[in-house]
Formats: sequence, C-alpha cells, structure tokens
Amino acid sequence: MSSGSQAKRAARAKERARQRARDKQRGQQSSRPSSPFGDAHGFFDNAFGRRPEPDRRPRGAAEILDDARYGLLIPDLLPQARAIEPARFYADAEPVLVGWVLQFYGSGWQPGELIRFARTRAKAAGADLVRLAIAAERASRQGPTRHDPQWIRQWEAADLPADMPARGWAMVWARRTVDDDLKAILRLAAALGGVPELDQLLPPPPGVRARRPLIGRSATAASAHPILERVRALLAKAESTEHESEAMAFTAKAQELMTKHAIEQAMVDEAGSTESRPGMIRLPIDAPYADAKALLLQTIAEHTRCRTLFNAELAFSNVVGYADDLEAVELLFTSLLVQAQRALVEASAAAPPGARARSQAFRSAFLLGFSGRIGERLAEVRRVAYTSADAAGFLPVLASRDTRIDEFMAERFQATTSERVRGGYDASGYASGRMAGDAAALTSAPLPAEPRTSAPAQSAEQPLF
Repeated sequence: MSSGSQAKRAARAKERARQRARDKQRGQQSSRPSSPFGDAHGFFDNAFGRRPEPDRRPRGAAEILDDARYGLLIPDLLPQARAIEPARFYADAEPVLVGWVLQFYGSGWQPGELIRFARTRAKAAGADLVRLAIAAERASRQGPTRHDPQWIRQWEAADLPADMPARGWAMVWARRTVDDDLKAILRLAAALGGVPELDQLLPPPPGVRARRPLIGRSATAASAHPILERVRALLAKAESTEHESEAMAFTAKAQELMTKHAIEQAMVDEAGSTESRPGMIRLPIDAPYADAKALLLQTIAEHTRCRTLFNAELAFSNVVGYADDLEAVELLFTSLLVQAQRALVEASAAAPPGARARSQAFRSAFLLGFSGRIGERLAEVRRVAYTSADAAGFLPVLASRDTRIDEFMAERFQATTSERVRGGYDASGYASGRMAGDAAALTSAPLPAEPRTSAPAQSAEQPLF
C-alpha cells in the first residue's frame, strides 16, 4: 500500500475517532440540567481556551481493532489494549476476527489467500491467527457450503487445526506467540485494512452477501474425473523420481492425457447444446523470481486452452478457462515448478560461491529458458493430439471455447499491461534452463500397473490445536 493511501486511511480513522468523542460530549452535555444562562460550561471553556476533559473510560477490543484496521497508529492504540484484561480482550476479539473473515469471503477472498496475505503483511504470527479465525468460522458454519467440495478443498489446503475449540483460541494463540501478542494482533488488523476486493470464486457462506457475481469453476467437480486422477498419479511420479528424463516423460504423458480429455469433454458439452461459460481460478506466485514463474504458468495455460493474468501486487495469477482445463493447468504448473526449482538448485549447488550459476541473472534466465522449452514441448504434444481423422469435428468446438475465453478476459480485465521479466539476462542460465526442459523425448516410459504417488509434505509449522 502506498504512503498516500496509508495517510488517507489514518486521516479517516482519526476523523471517526474525533466524531465519536464529539458524540459522547454532546450526549453528556444534553444530560446536564438546563440553565437560563445557557451552556455556562461551554461559554467559559471557549472564552478561556480550556478544552473539555477527554473520555478516559476504557474502550473495548472491537473498537481498538477497528481503529487499527482503519489506520490509527499502533503505538497510540497499545496503551488502550494493555488497559484491558487479556482474557477479556481476546474473548472480545474472537467474534471480531471471525466477522472479518466472513467479510473477506464476501469480497472474493479464499481461505488460503487470506492466510498468505496475512503472512506477507503481518508475519507468521498474523497468519496463524487468521488460520484460527478461519477454522473457527468453519466449525460454526451451517448450510450447504459447509459440505461444498470447493470449500472443503480450500480448508484442507489451508492446513486448519483438526480440533478447534468454540472459544478461547485467541488467548491460546497469544500465549504461544513469541513476539508481543498485542502488537501482533494490531499489526494484523492494520494489514487487513488494505485488503482489496477480488472476483468471487467460491459461493459465499450463509448470510454473507457477495459483492461480485460468482464466476469460479463450474459446478461439475473436475477433480473427481478418473482421467484427472491418473494425471495426478503421473505428475506425482514426475515429482518423486530422481531421474530428470523420467520426470519429463511422465509430464509429457500427463499433458497428452489432459489434451485428449479436454477434446472429449468439449465434444460432450457441444452435443448437450449447453452454452457454458468459462470459469476462473487464482494460483499463488511466490517470490523470488515471481515474474519468471508467472511466465511459466502463462506458457502452460496457453498450451492447455486457458489464459492467465498476473497480479504482481498480490502475487497471484488469474487463470481463465473451462473446469477440467483449469484443473489440468493447476496440476501441471505445480509439477513443473517443482521440477524447475529442483533443477535450478542442483545447477546452483554444483557451482562454487560467487560463480555465475548463483547470480540472480542466471536463475531468472534459467526459468525463462525452462519455460520456453516447455512451451515448445507442450505445443508439440497438442499438435500430435489434434492431428487425427476426426480433427475437423472437434477443432471448431475448441475454437468456440477459445472465443468465449477471449470475450471473458476482455469483459473482466479491461485495463492490463505487458511487462518484460525482470532480473537481467544470462546466456548460460537460459541455455541451462532449456537443457532442463529438454531432458527427455516426448515419448512416455512404460507405466507400472499401480502408479506410485508421493507422500504429502508435512507442514513445518507447529499446530496450535
């Protein structure tokens, strides 16, 4: 957030605080007995320049957190927060935090995105507190979205606590926080004051009004399709194998299956005469080299019948396409990013300190070369899949889908810019990246009868509950 925006927020918050003080003062004055001489107190105060005594009654946690969210300085709010008994402060803070989470859901945010935003703006302590507030909201949720597969998927990815108490979780967080807990919660409130509105990708919880229309994935659960389950198994093998040639062969086979499945699905939709609209997902793009990673995602999406738009400020990419293609892009990007980062680490580890392979320019160019070669390989896979006797039947259908996606992009994202990938250029790094992307031929290795899947990664953070 710019310094100008922070100053405006602070000015608005101070004005609200002054208005509350004026309202309280008017209420006190109206309760005084009337006098034929009018307001004598006000007369002498104005005449001699005396200011009325400030209201020294302690304020509640909700008011303090609200002021922090709208820009009042944390050092000014800390004494007021410390004047409240900790157990009472955090008991009153819990419904405030849950209410904020619900507001953000109505503004288009998803659980994992809120946690990630808090981590980047309010450190790990703030992210942990947001995770607990999300878990508390989930535990109390009723209605159809409680069992919605899309919400369940988000909650599982957010690594929420398994056993969430109804009350007292904020106090537990405060006791386990290494830093000053009051500073941490006020810092989180200040960070959440700068949360913008996003496109609505999940149906909002009961009682929450979405600020924008729902445009997420289609209602069909693409993740349950057997073809995509096989694709997951292939990509898991690609990530777990130690041989780069095998990893790229499994990836090529996965892309081939996804392309064929997309053709079949498009033909089914056309036969059903359903004018379906594309959907959208958001994928996080983490530093370092976020713009180079966003280019890798764009390359994968374009060869999987999707489009992307990178939001550098919030560090994520919007991906627009049809449900199964969106699922395929997410799976393939995750797998290829893991492989690219592993190859880059190996190239850097083999170089001595201070060598070119450890420079920022080398690493950025490496990812560019990797993305370029992957794009060529995926284009070849698609060309082979599209070359068949019945191509004349499905190519117009896919072209119609492309047109709808372009129209969706033009409608939703009218003001966009194009920028070059930053970080410098290194010919050796680019060549090394292309070699990593070209490590295997486009033929798949024989698959075992039972595909082996990799074990899920263990979270490095200690759970609070």
